[in-house]
Amino acid sequence: MKMRVLLTSILFLSASVLYAQKHLPGSCATKLADLMSKDKMDTTKPRGMADNYYLWDPGATVSVKFMPGGSQSLRNEVINYAKLWEQYANIKFKFVPDNAAVTNIRVKLTDNDGAWSTIGTQCNDVSQSEHTLNLDTVDFKQRAGAAYWRATVVHEFGHSLGLMHEQSYPGGIKWNLPVVYNYYLNHSDWDSAMIYSQVLKVNDEFYTNGTAYDSKSIMQYWVRKEFTLDGVAIDENLELSNGDKILISALYPKAGTRIMEVPRITVTSPVLKVQQNKLRDGIAIYPTFNLKSNSKLGAVYFIARLVDENNYYIPTTAEKYNLNGYVASYSRAIILPNSNVNYNTTGAKANLELFIPYSYIPLSNDAKVRVEFYMILSDDVNKQYKEVGSRYYTQLFNISK
Repeated sequence: MKMRVLLTSILFLSASVLYAQKHLPGSCATKLADLMSKDKMDTTKPRGMADNYYLWDPGATVSVKFMPGGSQSLRNEVINYAKLWEQYANIKFKFVPDNAAVTNIRVKLTDNDGAWSTIGTQCNDVSQSEHTLNLDTVDFKQRAGAAYWRATVVHEFGHSLGLMHEQSYPGGIKWNLPVVYNYYLNHSDWDSAMIYSQVLKVNDEFYTNGTAYDSKSIMQYWVRKEFTLDGVAIDENLELSNGDKILISALYPKAGTRIMEVPRITVTSPVLKVQQNKLRDGIAIYPTFNLKSNSKLGAVYFIARLVDENNYYIPTTAEKYNLNGYVASYSRAIILPNSNVNYNTTGAKANLELFIPYSYIPLSNDAKVRVEFYMILSDDVNKQYKEVGSRYYTQLFNISK
């Protein structure tokens, strides 16, 4: 099966130096390719789903600005509602002027596109020209009323702190799948994939942080009784539940340490340098970027895959340089606690190379390809994998065997 690539970022192509690269081990290929999304604390108190790998540091100041649009009174409401989280979390939302050049969160007040937000620090991987949190002021304020509008803002800023949808709790809701799909297909502009992702998807137990399912959470969607096999209905939750307050306080403690701390890294946008080396008979890729880690030991897989001119991954049946059936190469690095590592700094010896021999690229000479580069954080203790940052691409170039 051919797999098409959605190109989200094009980087400049240039030349550099190289090292040989090992093939992908078969035992890791599926896990790496599947990019597991997962999210546990030992308590019977309610509440639960958060993506621990995208949390901010406790005590962090998160900068927020509004994109053009929205009255000042509407903006003031958003600011006040967002800051409700600060009562329980050791975090600060700093709202800055619209002309601020660099921010973490960018809010768009609009009359379409619903309400949504990136999860936690994922916003740092979005271009500064794009918004990371959308609030539909027509659907959620004018039509639904003040209480629902307030709850919507709080819900979306919960996502910006790393909280996930409560209905993704394993075994939390016994869905009547045909009824749910039929309802959303006829009452929203979502397709089946979006309905599954936003409503029905069940996350790994790890992301429950050890808490029980909380039907009162503000992160829980309302549920009609006909949506469930056991006839259980859930009303609209318009306030933070006790469980919400307990969890966010544990994730961002004002004293003591965070529950379930995991390895987390931040990376700058890489510049990809590619060299075709006829002496070594292959393509070498050199990403240049900075990586910083928190206080937990982890590992990172640096992965490069080839993409053809029609934006399809290149299939292969070879044993080596094969990631889930497509031409690729990777390198694994142990990331020590509190690391600050520069990779392939200009003028310094290369310290990260991904190499693909021509003999493992089943394309003719002069075929056009581009390189896709991305990173996966490996939390070996919790047996979790998490894609970090965006996927980055070179411009097209011709293979020169």
